[in-house]
Amino acid sequence: MGETDFTDGSGMNRSRWRIALPAAAALSDAGALLFGAWAAYALRFSEFVTARIPVVNEMPPAGWYSRLALILAAVYAVLAVSGGLYRLPRPSNWFDDTAEALKRFIFAWTLLLAGIFFYRVASFSRLTLLMLLVLDVMALWLARWLWMSLRQWLYRQGFATRRAAVAGRGPQSERIINQIVANPQYGLTLAGVIGDFDAPSPLPVLGDYSQTGQIVRRHNLDAVIVAGSSAQSELIGKLVRACYGVNVNFLYLLDIDLPGGGPRRIVEVGGIPLWALKETPFAGWPGLVKRTFDLCTSLCILIVLAPIMLTLAVIVKLTSQGPVLYRQRRVGMDGREFNCLKFRSMRVGAEDRTGVVWAKPGDARVTPFGRFMRRFSLDELPQLWNIVRGDMSLVGPRPERPEFVSQFERHLDGYQERHRMRAGLTGWAQVNGLRGNTSIEERTKFDRYYVENWSLLLDLKILLMTILAVVKGDNSY
Repeated sequence: MGETDFTDGSGMNRSRWRIALPAAAALSDAGALLFGAWAAYALRFSEFVTARIPVVNEMPPAGWYSRLALILAAVYAVLAVSGGLYRLPRPSNWFDDTAEALKRFIFAWTLLLAGIFFYRVASFSRLTLLMLLVLDVMALWLARWLWMSLRQWLYRQGFATRRAAVAGRGPQSERIINQIVANPQYGLTLAGVIGDFDAPSPLPVLGDYSQTGQIVRRHNLDAVIVAGSSAQSELIGKLVRACYGVNVNFLYLLDIDLPGGGPRRIVEVGGIPLWALKETPFAGWPGLVKRTFDLCTSLCILIVLAPIMLTLAVIVKLTSQGPVLYRQRRVGMDGREFNCLKFRSMRVGAEDRTGVVWAKPGDARVTPFGRFMRRFSLDELPQLWNIVRGDMSLVGPRPERPEFVSQFERHLDGYQERHRMRAGLTGWAQVNGLRGNTSIEERTKFDRYYVENWSLLLDLKILLMTILAVVKGDNSY
């Protein structure tokens, strides 16, 4: 049976959805860019702006700017298509998706400026071009958000989804099945599992590995997700051979518990491709960029929040006995200890009887005002000074106390990887719900991922997600 015989919940052929959705996304982006360009022209030459910033040269015809906007939209479209921006499936994370679109738009705008420099027939307003940049970024940002919301709504209704099967069994297989079933916005529907199963399976068993090719045709699958344990990795060759001549995407879920981490990228040595399992993420310029970003941003935040921090300090002093600041030894980069600063939220001598323990819900050692500060993470604000001093970073693995570190290093494989960079005021684990007294094993996995995949864009993403995490207040006690 051919693919054209299969439809989704709307009765529309799935292959047509794969044409309609990217086309709609491209039209949405183009419309946003053209609207932003029109708004920039209308704003610049409006009476309100020209009265304050006069037009020095003769007002250019609107047709020039219309052609300019069309050229910009066309250049962006080429860059977006070549970058796979309209390829399905796309990442479900709006931040990553939009960041990719904005990077390509800014590059297109830069190319446009270069072309204008050599085009001497017309003189374009520099202020208009700057307004165009700002308004187009805003319009594209909104268009991508609306588009992703619509796409996820369609996925949840069962439209335009891609059919897949999971091959293999074990913890990895269960993990990917649970993720897909719990998140219909990913755009994947599972037809079943492939493999030799002795025990009951949560999904229908479609057949064994040797039948994969027939299964793909029979169930019109778009993808086969190989999600066995590392001990089953030899099955990949068998699965691929079983699908010779069959159009299907093969996705392989790597064993995330590999001692060296998952492959990050391919490097070539003398023409030989090699997987990079581990790299130094902050050598040279990347380290300088991260440190400069930390220093400048933390200084600006300190200046802006100085009145609030002064108010917090006064209230801490007035509501409980003891110093305003609490200095606690923590472990940072390369295992070096430092004094981590916090507004004191517990009574003096809180650990005299309990010893070194994690805080817990309803902890009697916490002062009433300390409980308020902890709810909104206000007690952590003095750590901005730790960042200025170079003890910490804005984003990174949260620092632990030496007593816990020595314990975790003995019993948790790869825990030391967290200390390859400066400890963070916030981190990838914290914004993914692993805050406070949560699983240290899971936190370590997220921290290792961050260390291996750091980028300035990822830092910005985590900082934005931190605001939402603080508002929600999960595990803040």
